[in-house]
Amino acid sequence: MSVTEAQLRVALTWVRRGFPVIPCSRTDKGAMVPGFGKSVNATEIGGKFADPNTVTGWWSSGRFARAHVGLLTGRGGADGRGLLVIDCDMLKPDTVLPERHAGAASGVDVLESIAAAAGAEWPDTYTVITPSGGVHLYYLQPSDGPVIGCATGDKPTPPHLGPLIDVRGIGGYVIAAGSYSAAQGVAYRRAANSPDRPQPLPGWLLKLLRPAKTAAPRQADRPTVHQSPTGDRAERYAATALNGEADKVRDAGAGDYWRLVTASTFRLAELHHTAPHILTEQAVTDTLVSAATQAGMEERAAVRAVETAWQRKAFGGAA
Repeated sequence: MSVTEAQLRVALTWVRRGFPVIPCSRTDKGAMVPGFGKSVNATEIGGKFADPNTVTGWWSSGRFARAHVGLLTGRGGADGRGLLVIDCDMLKPDTVLPERHAGAASGVDVLESIAAAAGAEWPDTYTVITPSGGVHLYYLQPSDGPVIGCATGDKPTPPHLGPLIDVRGIGGYVIAAGSYSAAQGVAYRRAANSPDRPQPLPGWLLKLLRPAKTAAPRQADRPTVHQSPTGDRAERYAATALNGEADKVRDAGAGDYWRLVTASTFRLAELHHTAPHILTEQAVTDTLVSAATQAGMEERAAVRAVETAWQRKAFGGAA
């Protein structure tokens, strides 16, 4: 069987299961067809990426004939539950790990320590070994709630898991087993004895991949400005602006938190000099962070968004 025939066979196997695919470069793994995008709708069933005729044409001849088979994550499958892949990388020589994961040689080691801390067993599922020795753990997206997105490396907010671990959800893709790496001379291969299909996400892992729900504070607990406005017109305007920007953030929808928090911080930082006793950095931070957490944003992410935007404005950065 030729490389072209083998790649087409892999691609059609996944398409018949309802999962969309995309040709990817054999040198840098980059997607070779535009349009799969970053949105939820971009990889839904019914698009060209899940059409058997289109897929057959891609891998039959021309520049896609020997391409890697990329699996689009986030949507697909017979029941509409797309893929969520945990990508465990190998440690590179120049990588410095945080102290809590010192001694880890790979993302697998990190995930094992995370599982142990959660009192859980290794999350067994369909598993692919990459040419570099990394591991891809394939799961089904959760059956309810928001689709999980992509994340890279060690950051404090979900769906980040830890160093040497990437999460591939909506808007992402991974290279399928059976694809051959020209650079490394090794194929992506299914791990021996792993299940033959992606499994549902274990509950403990789902909790780590989704932001914790934050209870909205009582109205009486809503932060107010640290200084009451006087009769000064500028101070009255500043207090009104602070409450107005907080209302905008409080009404933010999922996926729009960071943009709105940043925009509101820029606006208030611009007004700071007109009423410095009202629009202090602390007052702006407390008010916008409270509003953001009421909207559903994770508190640490909200604090970081406000602090970053305030510093950019304070030191002359552009919006």
